[in-house]
Amino acid sequence: MIEQLLESDNQKFDYLAPLPTETDILVIGGGIVGSSLAYFLGRGGAHTLLIDRGEINREASGTNAGSFHFQIALHQLTSSDAADDVDRLLTEVRLHTEAADLWKDMETELRVDLGVHETGGLMVAETDEELALLYTKQKIEAAAGLETHVLTGNELMDFAPYLAPDLKGATLCPREGHANPLLAVPLILMRAREFGVEVRTQAAVTSIEKIYDNTGSWFKVETSRGVVRAKRVVNAAGAWAEKISELVGHSLPTHSEGLHVNVTEPREHVLTPMLQHIGRRLTLKQTANGTFIIGGGWPARPELQPRRYSNFWGSAAGNAAVAVRVMPELADVRLIRTWSGVMAFMNDLSPIVGESRAIPGYHVCIATTGFTLGPMMAQLLAESMLDANSDRIPLEYAVDRGLSVFSR
Repeated sequence: MIEQLLESDNQKFDYLAPLPTETDILVIGGGIVGSSLAYFLGRGGAHTLLIDRGEINREASGTNAGSFHFQIALHQLTSSDAADDVDRLLTEVRLHTEAADLWKDMETELRVDLGVHETGGLMVAETDEELALLYTKQKIEAAAGLETHVLTGNELMDFAPYLAPDLKGATLCPREGHANPLLAVPLILMRAREFGVEVRTQAAVTSIEKIYDNTGSWFKVETSRGVVRAKRVVNAAGAWAEKISELVGHSLPTHSEGLHVNVTEPREHVLTPMLQHIGRRLTLKQTANGTFIIGGGWPARPELQPRRYSNFWGSAAGNAAVAVRVMPELADVRLIRTWSGVMAFMNDLSPIVGESRAIPGYHVCIATTGFTLGPMMAQLLAESMLDANSDRIPLEYAVDRGLSVFSR
C-alpha cells in the first residue's frame, strides 16, 4: 500500500520540473526537518518551495536508525552534575514529550503508516555512579511530565532477562520507540504537496543575496538549476547548514559528525524495547524481521565532498563490543552490514530554531536530535512564521546566540 501511494505520488509530481522563479518561503534541505516544515507551512496556507542539492532523504534523515530518544541521554548532560542543568533539561524533556505526541498525531493526520511504534526504551547503567545519575535524571523527567521508572535487581531481570545480570540498573521510558526513516520524509512530502508545496531536487544553492528595492526586501537565491526570488528563506540543511549560512553573511558555528550504524543477521525475536547506555555510546533494537540495529554515535571517517563519511573497523568493533556487554547473547550474532549517517550540532548541543534578528527573513531550523525532534522543531518554526504572535520557541534556541554576522 505504501509503495503504491509513493509510486502514484511520483507520477503526479516531478522533482526535476523547471524551478519556480519565485516563492513566499524557500526551504533549503529535504530531510525530516525540511519536509516537516514544508508540510506545516503548506497546511497553514504559505506558498512554499523546498529544494535539495541532491535527492530527498538521502543524507542524515534517511541514514539514521529511526530511534525516538525521549529520556535524558548522556550528550544532554553537559556538566558533571545533572542538577546544574535542571532548567535546560526541563525545557528539553517537555519538548521531547510533545515530540512523542506529535509523531503519533502526524501518522493519524497524514493517513499513512510512518512505522511509529512505542516499544519502550531502557537506558542501562553499569556503575554505581551511573545508577545515581539514572535516579537524578528520573526526577527531572518526572517534573517535566515524562514517565520513566528506574528498575534494579530482580525487577530489571524479570522485565529484561536478556540483559547482562551484573548491570546496576536501567531507566524504562514507555514512550520511546522508533519510526521508519526510509518512509517518513517521502510520505510527509507527499501530503505536503497536497497543500501546494513545490519540491525540486538537484538544486544546489550557490549564492544568497538580500535585495532591497521599491517592492520591499527579498532574497535572490542562485542554485545549480536557476534563480529563485523568495520573501523568506529557511536553512534546514542540517550538517551543511553552516555553509548555507555563510552564503547569506551569517556565521553559524555548527559542527558535524559522521556516525556508524550496524545491522546483524536475523535471530529469533527477543528484544522489544530500544536499549541505550547512560555512560557509553549505544542504541540497540531488534527489527520486525529479527535483525539487530546497533548504533549510538560511534564516529565515521570524514571524506572530501561529494563522498560520504566512510566506515572504519574501530567504530564497528567498539560499538558491537558495548552491545555485547549489555546484551551477552549477541556474542555469536554476525554483523552483516555497516553504513554511516551524519548529525549537526552547536557547542551547547541545543537546537537552533527561529529567525535571525540581524538578517530579517532568514531562518534556521536544526534539531540536535534530528529524527526525534525534527518534526517538533519544524512545527514550532512554522507556527512562528505563520503567526507573529507565536512565542513557543525557547529563547535558548535563538539563531543569533553567540554568533556573528559578517559582510559578504
